[in-house]
Amino acid sequence: MNKRVIVIEDNKEILDLIEEILTEEGYHVMAFNHYESVDDIMDFAPQLILLDIRLSDGYGHLLCEELKANPKAKNIPVILVSAADNLEKIAKDSQADDFLSKPFSVEDLIKIVKQYD
Repeated sequence: MNKRVIVIEDNKEILDLIEEILTEEGYHVMAFNHYESVDDIMDFAPQLILLDIRLSDGYGHLLCEELKANPKAKNIPVILVSAADNLEKIAKDSQADDFLSKPFSVEDLIKIVKQYD
């Protein structure tokens, strides 16, 4: 069975790129370009979440905090993806499992995702 990955990214080009790369790597990807509720995320039963911190309708790091506070979601690895200067601190403060700085290479994306297989 393919690993289920949710990608939440408000930049359509980046979202499409990540979805294409991970699909080619054999992952089952659900892509969203806006803030999603914890319940909607859990309906997909993801095994990994890639989450931009600056969304058009909310903040990904706050969603990460919600996920980590939810008993059903807290063990799902969350990788924050952003160009923010202080991404490492934001990831730590929001209890994210990891972070990926933009811009990133295809190799970096694949490498970080595979760490959570």
